[in-house]
Amino acid sequence: MIGIDIGRVIISGDTDVPDQFFSPDYLKVPQITGAFEAIKQIVMSYKAENVHLISKCGQVTQVRTLQWLQHYGFFQDTGFTQSNIWFCEERHQKHALALQNNIRVFIDDRYSVLKHLTSLDRLYLFQPSAPERAAFEAETQKDKFVIVNGWNEVLDSILSL
Repeated sequence: MIGIDIGRVIISGDTDVPDQFFSPDYLKVPQITGAFEAIKQIVMSYKAENVHLISKCGQVTQVRTLQWLQHYGFFQDTGFTQSNIWFCEERHQKHALALQNNIRVFIDDRYSVLKHLTSLDRLYLFQPSAPERAAFEAETQKDKFVIVNGWNEVLDSILSL
């Protein structure tokens, strides 16, 4: 089973307009390049019931996230099952959701999240920011982690598991 974060992994965090998703223009925020096609391939390889989205966000952002996914045709384009979206309010809570859903592999842009998921088999640190990369570099147990710079690198690794 595979878990995927949403913000800055599927939905872009544009550096030119960093808070755009929290503005009335949130539906203008683009997807991360290649996200839909890669998730479609993951869903085809692992089956829809084995792929989950887990995001840490508040109530308003949960609603906006679901609206954004609908607006851009995420479910139709990827074959992803909408009932496999999970939200939590704290980053460390992703661990409990991963365990409840038997997730063994997780993709997130934050080391500060992945450090709570070290009981899983494989952890992908997706296009980390400089502070997240620095925090990761201080990690002593790096064997479960893979730093990836885009969805092509995720696919190259994850489809060979």
